[in-house]
Amino acid sequence: PGTLFSCACRDVLGWGFSEGRLEIFHGAGEWLGLRLPHGAAPQVVARLQAVTRGCEAQELALPRGAGGRRGFRVDPSGVVTAVTRFSFAETAGLRPGA
Repeated sequence: PGTLFSCACRDVLGWGFSEGRLEIFHGAGEWLGLRLPHGAAPQVVARLQAVTRGCEAQELALPRGAGGRRGFRVDPSGVVTAVTRFSFAETAGLRPGA
């Protein structure tokens, strides 16, 4: 088989896995969803941990605060740069660098 997806290891922001599906977040917040064969996820995740600076993604449901603000800022690459003190984002555990 040919190459399905290719990006530099430094461009991988994170990944999420559930029910046989792996989502890889890369670049400026783009993502790719893959369905993996049964039992392949631990090997793929171990490889991602070994060769990228990314980490397992967490999904947070964050309501908007006063004025419709989310309580955090993100740079063009998708990394959180600032979290407002006492915001819903901070309370949920979001931190700069995520």
